[in-house]
Amino acid sequence: MFHIMRRIFAGLPVASVLIGFAGQPAVLVIPPALTAAYVLLRDRVIRRRVGLAAWPSDGFACHVLVDDMARLLCLTMLGLPLFFAGYALRALLPAA
Repeated sequence: MFHIMRRIFAGLPVASVLIGFAGQPAVLVIPPALTAAYVLLRDRVIRRRVGLAAWPSDGFACHVLVDDMARLLCLTMLGLPLFFAGYALRALLPAA
C-alpha cells in the first residue's frame, strides 16, 4: 500500500508535462483529484486496521494522511509550470 504512493507521486510531474504537450488544460485537474481520492481511501483503510488501538497508532494514521496531502499539494503546485513546459515543447514542434 505504501509502495504505490512513490510511483504515483513520481508520475504526477510526468502527467503534467504530457497533459501540457497534449494541450488539454482541463485534464490537469484529474491526476491530483484521483490521487487525493486514493489517499483518503487509504487513510480510511489504515484507520480501520488501527481500530481501537492506542493513540500512537492513530497518530501514525494522521501523520500518513498529512504527509501525503502535503506532498500532493507540492506536486500539484509544481504541475502548473511543468504543464506550461509541455505546452511550450508542443509549440516548438513544426505543424504537420
